[in-house]
Amino acid sequence: MPANELLSRLAAAQGVYRGRGDGPESGPFVARMAVTSAVHGRALILDYEATSDRDGLQHVEHTMLVVGEGGRPELHVACLKLPGVVRFAQTAPNQFTAYEGPMVARITLTVPQPGAVSYGWWWSRDEAEPREQFRAEMRRSG
Repeated sequence: MPANELLSRLAAAQGVYRGRGDGPESGPFVARMAVTSAVHGRALILDYEATSDRDGLQHVEHTMLVVGEGGRPELHVACLKLPGVVRFAQTAPNQFTAYEGPMVARITLTVPQPGAVSYGWWWSRDEAEPREQFRAEMRRSG
């Protein structure tokens, strides 16, 4: 996918996305992501949250999707589980990796079809290759 294609596809489909997710780390949850444009379309803001009946609010995240200096998409992520804002650079199509901190973390972000977003987090608590810990499949609702 060309560097600007993910940004362009999401910019053309701004709005609120809702859906369900699951994973070994999170268990089943309800997901919500608001996608809004910033800086005249040069950046997108992704406000994501996950809740469950069992745990209430599980995850809150404020992320900026931009095309970085090298021409590759980047995610700049702020959430309580990270030590400040962490940069995830695109390392493969729809895959963003951060090498900061005690473990390698990866985010997958795809637009499988118009009006749909898939969002997942991968990591490992040991030296093993990261594995998917949770993923949400969402559809635009507003």
